[in-house]
Amino acid sequence: MRNWRDYILQHFCQSIHRLTLVADPDGLMLEEELLAAIRQNGFALLPFEDHVAFRYAYESGFRQHWDKGHDTDLVVILRSPGASLRALPYDLLQSGRMLVFGLPVLFPKLSYPVVSELDLVYLQSLYKAYWGYAGSEMGDRVSSLFVLKHVFGVVLDTIKTPANLLKLLLSRHTRGERVPPRLDALLLESLHRNPAFNRWPLKAILSSAADFFAFLQERWGGYLAVQQSTEVLAREPRATYQVDDLLPFGDPDVRVYVDTLFLDGKLRPVSLPEGWAVEGWAQVGVEVDELAFERRRFAGLLEHLEAELPAADTTHKDWLQFARRWAELVVLRHRLASDPSEEMAARYRSLHLQVEGRFAEWMQMRYHTLHSLPFLPQPVMVHHVAHCMAAYRAQHSNSSLALVVVDGLALDQWLVIRDIWADESHGWSVQEGAAFAWVPTLTSISRQAIFAGAAPQFFPNSWHTTEQEASRWRRFWRERGLGEANVGYLRNLGVKDLSADGSLCLDGEVGLEPETEALIGNHRMQVVGLVVNTVDNIMHGMQLGTAGMHQQVQLWHTHHRYLTRLVDRLLQESFVVYLTSDHGNIWAWGMGRPKEGVLVEKRSQRARVYDDPAFVALAKAQSPTAVEWTNVGLPGHLKVLLAPQLEAFLDVGHHTVCHGGIALEEVVVPFVRISGK
Repeated sequence: MRNWRDYILQHFCQSIHRLTLVADPDGLMLEEELLAAIRQNGFALLPFEDHVAFRYAYESGFRQHWDKGHDTDLVVILRSPGASLRALPYDLLQSGRMLVFGLPVLFPKLSYPVVSELDLVYLQSLYKAYWGYAGSEMGDRVSSLFVLKHVFGVVLDTIKTPANLLKLLLSRHTRGERVPPRLDALLLESLHRNPAFNRWPLKAILSSAADFFAFLQERWGGYLAVQQSTEVLAREPRATYQVDDLLPFGDPDVRVYVDTLFLDGKLRPVSLPEGWAVEGWAQVGVEVDELAFERRRFAGLLEHLEAELPAADTTHKDWLQFARRWAELVVLRHRLASDPSEEMAARYRSLHLQVEGRFAEWMQMRYHTLHSLPFLPQPVMVHHVAHCMAAYRAQHSNSSLALVVVDGLALDQWLVIRDIWADESHGWSVQEGAAFAWVPTLTSISRQAIFAGAAPQFFPNSWHTTEQEASRWRRFWRERGLGEANVGYLRNLGVKDLSADGSLCLDGEVGLEPETEALIGNHRMQVVGLVVNTVDNIMHGMQLGTAGMHQQVQLWHTHHRYLTRLVDRLLQESFVVYLTSDHGNIWAWGMGRPKEGVLVEKRSQRARVYDDPAFVALAKAQSPTAVEWTNVGLPGHLKVLLAPQLEAFLDVGHHTVCHGGIALEEVVVPFVRISGK
């Protein structure tokens, strides 16, 4: 058995039992490919975490159907470490078969504490290496060395030079590897014995991608400086560059990464002092002509993304990584406006359609598995965000936390904000990520899921409104030990009057609302949720497409400075700030409006929500290319119809910026953690 998933899948090859109960203390059944395979074999999965939520989902989603004679194979998963299946309700135990899965069965000779800290994505690499192991049982240290070598390609004795370490870190952080602290402690122990790394901030750059790229950025100027003559350097104040402990950017194994980092925007080119000259490959990191640099970067990113478009059966992590790079390309495309050649513009349009087509195909194949995936170390879906925050608070001495939901902020629009903050050099620590919104990507569904910390199926009576967000937010934290006086919520923040075209009134900086100041300054507040509505308000009046959205977000951020003031104020009061969005947006063109009358429960330009399958059929007949969406995670009585690709339920020939569908720009939203350095 060369694939660890086969150890579990052998029990789900055919329908034998209507109900299967699984004890899964190590969360093996949370692995994405395994989940997809089990579901493909016809089994539905339901975690047993909260008694009330489970009973609701079980009775409404399965028991009622069984009573009517419908066949549905259900797998109930108990994930609590140390918990016995006997903890499940008696009626389930009477009728279900019982299975137990765990890491000790897969890796009996490896230390359980070491293996249990690994993300599931690394189990296959470990399993392939372990398959050929015939030695004795390993302790913690030997197991850690085994995992470092065979999973992360790290052999401690081979990291002797700055080039060795730099290559390792570049590989780790560009691929988004998550190495357990136990393993990094071994690596740190080895590195600290090497005097070549005495002045490196090793702990920070090992654990944080943001700190590592900031470290590279600081040292880039020094690398360029040593290429200048002593006479040139003598004319420039030393404070503008640092030549101590130079990094080997020119090493062939390092250069291949550095060029891509400038392309992706993780490193920013620097302006050279007068008289300096740089030749060869290092010019990629020199800001000579900003327009020429952005043209070159646009062409390079376009070529990369054309070659790296994920397959329809790939993992969600591949799409998240692609989405971040695609957002960079979108920003460049609209920053350059009409500058690219007709050939480049045509390639961009062609790729955009390919991206949306491939992503829509992937969403229909894999999206239904995402809500079951673990929320640590990063939330996969937006309803995981509150759980991720609660875990952080438990691990960091009950830190004060703030959740800022910028309603309607797409990933590319977040990059506009991020770049402005980078130019302003606030000195914040910004950890960037992304998550999936709920579909249909409507505020009442996806934003409510954020504050409820639950899938929309668990608020079947309020899915169409945001009025219960505050109470659901407080309930989530009350269940985790916080009182009403310790949890705050405010919405409709940062709003300024907009003109008819959605543009901002440029009348200077905007102060925080009195109620916002009072909430943040209340020292009893331990967790606050804040909804900033400006971007969504801009979007609903926008007539100038994605380029207009970028322009207005930039104006809002640089002139009003509301979001900057809000984050800065929160950090002053020692909050750790989480920033996310409920949905993005897309520039779409009209495909025609279905004539529905009162048949539709909720409508947007990209989505229609019905409570009767017959109504969906009527609308589908009028819009045959529309997508009938699965109601995964939604209240059982709802049915959803989505506009395809870059189209909208508008009159033919009309365009608008809108949301509700499954375009990449609507579904993948920013997830950012900001703290003071």
